[in-house]
Amino acid sequence: MHRSGVLFAALVLAAISVSAETPEQVFQQGNSLYQQGNFAGAIERYESILSTGMANGDLYFNLGNAYYKQGNMGKAILQYERALRIMPGDDDLRHNLQLANLQLVDRIDPTPRLFVWDLWDGIKAWFSLSAISWVAYGMLVLTAAAAVLIILARRYSIRRIGVVALVVMGVLLIGAVAVLMDKSADAGRSDEAVVTAAITTVKNSPDAKSSDAFVLHAGVKVRLTDSVNEWVKIRLADGKVGWMERGAAEQI
Repeated sequence: MHRSGVLFAALVLAAISVSAETPEQVFQQGNSLYQQGNFAGAIERYESILSTGMANGDLYFNLGNAYYKQGNMGKAILQYERALRIMPGDDDLRHNLQLANLQLVDRIDPTPRLFVWDLWDGIKAWFSLSAISWVAYGMLVLTAAAAVLIILARRYSIRRIGVVALVVMGVLLIGAVAVLMDKSADAGRSDEAVVTAAITTVKNSPDAKSSDAFVLHAGVKVRLTDSVNEWVKIRLADGKVGWMERGAAEQI
């Protein structure tokens, strides 16, 4: 599955290009090559757009699909994860990411956690960053309107309605702001990465001569917790920690 890139036009309006080809044209070329089964060509076209510093969810999504078709699960999952930060509510994206994760050699079972955190993540997944920003703004306007109603209303019954509305809107506003802050933090975080090397040996310390901790294959998502020269300390979802070479993974 690939995207036609209707939203990609927004990137084109902001681009300054000295090339005869616009980013939109390059994107469509990549789509055409993908449809023809030329996945290497499609990847080259999509990556050329990323090299200019331009990106959006559809571009990452299509690039992930091209890598998936090539059997490169590490790169595919990396691009899907990048797309997920931009459009978390996209069902096709989540489906493709799930399929890619099923192809992985390593099976990492996350450490159990309280159900409330899963619920919170589910709520955040309903909204993109822009969507929750508008929701928070709407709640702010409605909260202010309820406060004005309380101040200006002459009848007690109307003021009572205003108080109830103020409490409800206030609670919803606090919730929306909390989601917005958490989503903003997720979008800007740089401590998540995906292993892109076919196979890498994780060490117990940042030294090639150190003892081996475990082995990872392409596609595993890791948390970056520290770095020393060309080594990064990682933590897996199951709690395992170790040091791996920096080039073995790419930040989301």
